[in-house]
Amino acid sequence: MLGGAACALLIAGIGTAHAQAKDADGASGFSIEGSVRARVEVVDGQVRPNAPDSDAMLSFRTLITARYDFGGVHLTAELDDARSYFQHGQSTAGTSESNALEPLQAYLGVELGAVAGQSGKGVVRLGRMTLNSGSGRVLDRPDWSNSPNSFLGVDIDWTSKRGDRLHLVAVRPFDKLPSDRAGMHDNKVELDRANPGLHFWGGSYTRAKAVVGANAEVYGFWLGERDRAGRPTRDRELFTSGLRINRSGAKGTFDFDVEGILQRGTMRATTSAADVTDRKVRAGSAHVELGYTFASGWTPRIAGLFEYASGDTSAPSVTRFDPLFGGRRGDFGPISLYGPVSRANVISPGILIDAKPAKGWDVMVKGQKLWLASATDSFAATSVRDATGASGRDAGFQFEGRVRNWLIPKKLRLEFGAALLAKGDFLTDAPNAPHTGDMRFAYLGVSTFF
Repeated sequence: MLGGAACALLIAGIGTAHAQAKDADGASGFSIEGSVRARVEVVDGQVRPNAPDSDAMLSFRTLITARYDFGGVHLTAELDDARSYFQHGQSTAGTSESNALEPLQAYLGVELGAVAGQSGKGVVRLGRMTLNSGSGRVLDRPDWSNSPNSFLGVDIDWTSKRGDRLHLVAVRPFDKLPSDRAGMHDNKVELDRANPGLHFWGGSYTRAKAVVGANAEVYGFWLGERDRAGRPTRDRELFTSGLRINRSGAKGTFDFDVEGILQRGTMRATTSAADVTDRKVRAGSAHVELGYTFASGWTPRIAGLFEYASGDTSAPSVTRFDPLFGGRRGDFGPISLYGPVSRANVISPGILIDAKPAKGWDVMVKGQKLWLASATDSFAATSVRDATGASGRDAGFQFEGRVRNWLIPKKLRLEFGAALLAKGDFLTDAPNAPHTGDMRFAYLGVSTFF
């Protein structure tokens, strides 16, 4: 059963040997790097229906990235070996935790700087790749995930000399396999497949220092979905547009991040082939963050937060926001065995404090109040719902803390974290809410980089 750990260490050793070989003849054009992460998670008081009250998991993620540069053109390949052990047979752990020996990226890259001279730099990528855009709230490669989303298609990323950025994508997402519980539990090796019924394309433009020293970004992404053999869908046709204004912080200064997202289009109420009625989608989301970083001592940063995402699928128009391929770790806490909160049917003000008490150390604590945007829809990622609305909107409070330390700078990092969801009336009184206590979660991770 522990073969995954041994495999991870073996691959890491091979990668280190190759990296050393590259250093010896640096002119070869070949480079290789990677990481191995082991993480233990435990959870109690599970909030999701039909899931074990308590669960535990040991997971490993090994990433190996190799690149050969021909001078203006390069080939890149990345292997992801994601394995999990000891979780309950009905665990909430899924394809983001288990995806053994998967070629996560394999693409041809063409550097644009050689074409455009001194006006800027960029790259065109063709093939299979991971993607992130802007804040990552619509499109992201989250570090928490053992197996991030990957896509097949073309990606164009251009940054001008003054720092303006244009990013365009036209891709098809990959379905992660295996997707059945038995296959994931056994860490079965099965290659992912690009989904022919799902298309995602669009782009963003960021103007550097456009407003009072802040960056301004505008974006729009289209998602088109169709049924395919053995895979009925809700036939989503969604256009997601957004505007973001953000300024990074520095010691003794304020920073802010304001983002508004609108979602329009159509989708079916069910995945049934008999359902041919397109329902209008009218959804939205917002993120507001204002912080200040102190200039002395631990240089703590204190920030006020506000998160909103609409939610309701019972009305004639769908107002529940679809998070698409966005990450949620930064805004809503840990995921995998935990992860009750997502960017859907949620209102959440909060406060965050992070600091650096010593060289190589950082700490973070965060508290958020949680309400439902719609009392008749399921709350966030929990699947807990009261269609009558009688259970109210109070989902409770979420508290989170994290400590990280570089045991060996840039080589070995230790991370410990915990979260508590103090359930509100909705998560205790809704008809399908599990009759458990507050949800408690803790994890310990060790990462090595080469």
